[in-house]
Amino acid sequence: MLRRRSSPSPGSDMRLVIAPDKFKGSLTAPEVAERVASGARRADPSIEVVAIPVADGGEGTLDAVLAAGFERRTAVVAGPTGEQVDAAFAVRDGEAVIEMARASGLDLLPDGRKDALGATSLGTGQLVRAALDAGCRRIVLGIGGSASTDGGAGLLQALGARFLDDAGRELPVGGGALAGLAEVDLKGLDPRLAETEITLASDVDNVLVGPSGAAAVFAPQKGASPADVTVLDAALARLVEVLAATGDALAVPAAEASSRAGAGAAGGVGFAAIALGAKRRAGIDVVLEMTGLADRLRGADAVITGEGSLDEQSLMGKTPVGVARAAAAAGVPVYAVCGRTTLSAEVVADAGFAGVRALSELEPDPERSMKNAGVLLEELAESMVRAMPVPRYDVVLRGRALIDGAFADAEIGVRAGCIARIAPAGAELDADHIVELSADEVLLPGLVDTHVHVNEPGRTEWEGFESATRAAAAGGVTTIVDMPLNSIPPTVSVAALDEKRAVADGRVFVDVGFWGGAVPGNLADLAPLHDEGVFGFKCFLLPSGVDEFPDLSVEEMRQAMAVLAGLGSMLIVHAEDAHIIEESIQAGSRDYAPFLASRPRSAEDAAIAEVIRGAVDTGVRAHILHLSNADSLGRIAAARVDGVDLSVETCPHYLTLAAEDIPAGNTAFKCCPPIREKGNRDELWRGIADGTIDFIVSDHSPSTPEMKFAGDGDFAVAWGGIASLQLGLPLVWTEARRRGLALEHVVALMAEKPAARVGLADKGRIREGSAADFVVFAPEETFTVDAAALAHRHPITPYDGRELSGVVRTTYLAGIPVEKDVPRGRLLRRAGIENGARS
Repeated sequence: MLRRRSSPSPGSDMRLVIAPDKFKGSLTAPEVAERVASGARRADPSIEVVAIPVADGGEGTLDAVLAAGFERRTAVVAGPTGEQVDAAFAVRDGEAVIEMARASGLDLLPDGRKDALGATSLGTGQLVRAALDAGCRRIVLGIGGSASTDGGAGLLQALGARFLDDAGRELPVGGGALAGLAEVDLKGLDPRLAETEITLASDVDNVLVGPSGAAAVFAPQKGASPADVTVLDAALARLVEVLAATGDALAVPAAEASSRAGAGAAGGVGFAAIALGAKRRAGIDVVLEMTGLADRLRGADAVITGEGSLDEQSLMGKTPVGVARAAAAAGVPVYAVCGRTTLSAEVVADAGFAGVRALSELEPDPERSMKNAGVLLEELAESMVRAMPVPRYDVVLRGRALIDGAFADAEIGVRAGCIARIAPAGAELDADHIVELSADEVLLPGLVDTHVHVNEPGRTEWEGFESATRAAAAGGVTTIVDMPLNSIPPTVSVAALDEKRAVADGRVFVDVGFWGGAVPGNLADLAPLHDEGVFGFKCFLLPSGVDEFPDLSVEEMRQAMAVLAGLGSMLIVHAEDAHIIEESIQAGSRDYAPFLASRPRSAEDAAIAEVIRGAVDTGVRAHILHLSNADSLGRIAAARVDGVDLSVETCPHYLTLAAEDIPAGNTAFKCCPPIREKGNRDELWRGIADGTIDFIVSDHSPSTPEMKFAGDGDFAVAWGGIASLQLGLPLVWTEARRRGLALEHVVALMAEKPAARVGLADKGRIREGSAADFVVFAPEETFTVDAAALAHRHPITPYDGRELSGVVRTTYLAGIPVEKDVPRGRLLRRAGIENGARS
């Protein structure tokens, strides 16, 4: 039942994320977060506060990642003028975060005396070495506030490089000394750098030398006179010239590195890092990723960010604007606090802020404002929170819902297509629309089907995006991943993927992702397809049934595995051994038994063994498609015990049908691998119960009636494939309940687990921050399957006339009921959304 709320209910049920940068000269970012939280709680003691101090990659970065759970480490290193300093860095799970200012910053200069020609980045390099010694092979180097203009020579010296004059003597540190550089010896460069991933967290895009270089632009801030700037610029040019003579000793040639954006950052430390192979990323993006802000925004009602001065420079990628972008992506309003602001109300609104408040409103005197920043900030935050609107949602669904693996009476608030709040029944969450579930209904997460053959473009007469996704929605499936074959062209290149996406765009009723294909001769296409967002790659170990998608030999499969292991991608395999199948050919027949004998269990088991061996040798993530043979369960379980990253799926037809019951000549039951005997079916259910089988998907494989019934009922001639996308949930639920399995278990197998395996983190579960994809399901209601009433393109199903339990009454996509004439689905990439905005 749907009814409209006319007015908000009283009271606050707010979750507030506080994600500020430092107020330079007054408060660190953690102190700002603490003060804002205190003020917010004064406004509303019941408010839930999530504090996440952040930074833009420069000063304050270390504080931000330490607050996010990194471990603090220290090392004694050279300060900017050579004096020893205790410098901190951060470590977590093999990743180190180094803030250059902690070792080579302006604030470390003795008595504040600047030394433009002599200051060095040596200490920063020593911190990098300390991180390598700590076992880190991923290093984030946050640069900013540096005292040196030495082109990163000090950093390289700390890592084993030698800088020599024309007499072969070591040069002193500092940028000025590089004018006398004659030779650079890189033979002692730390070999661990070759296996280390370095990220340069910086927004500076200056090159190393010239009018926009490190010396000309930044050295005056470090005490350089005009004459010093001339000396330093020439010295940096000399550094590039001499390093270029070292040949291929650097990951990026010196001349190329010097001209890249960011080379001039931090007095040229950017140049040295780039030459070592570092990749430059916007500092705020790096920090927000490491602090997990996007995940913490799930379920938030508002965000407060801020920094000392909110001005035009803030709009160029500083912390508040970066947080505002993340909040906008999550559909959460964002507010800012600051010491002062020079931005107009129009600019503030254009930047995405719902409001900005400054300490200067309370204390106009800058000196007193900075001195009393903490107290003033609490007062400002209290006032800001009191003025925030009461949380309100686009829709609230009330009833029995499957949350964290168990059913509970709850209220679920949806905002901007995401689950913003889950509250106990009776919380009276307010919304524009309230949905009350009936007593016989439960709310489930939208199902995720990662094995669907849509067959478009090229074979749209078989199915197509419109009919397939309508069928999916009718069956409670809100996300599908399309198989790469049966379309023309198959998805074995970026061009083919682009063509498929163009056909699908604006015509899908649920969200759609895509698999790539691994076929003979397309190894070079795998990385580009991965970069374009496919969820992994499918291959066959025997002929696929369509000429456009040939099978791989075992050796070719292993070659593909090696490539995909390097990409971190997954190979999904139709595992039947071609040689055993060839040796098992049977004469055509209307009886099912000869066809079953032509696809023996041994063929599946032998191919699965090859997949496991390949995964062991390459380390690839591997997945077995449509398991029909229960004999392989022991082999699969043993491989997992040995540490193989292996998953396996099965399908409704293997769990609900049996060879003994298939009528002669009824080729609607034909699929490959085949439906096997009742005893095998029972063993598959045991594999479901003990977790050996990871999840259940449809393997929706439709065709035209002419192909499906070709050969007048001869199983050897007819097309092999079963269309069941719309019926999966009631099919599995009907059989599962008969066997004593709970609905919670069924839904996990058909929603949460497939989503998790392919990396759809916001799908398959009802939890705060996830997509508001739901199924209103009546588990006790029964119905009789009518093939003619299904949304699939052709009325063909082996389940015609079967009575099933469980009716999908409504399917929600992003919090809105799916309508059969409004295609609101989006096209998904592996790491997010690419095409197709919902209206």
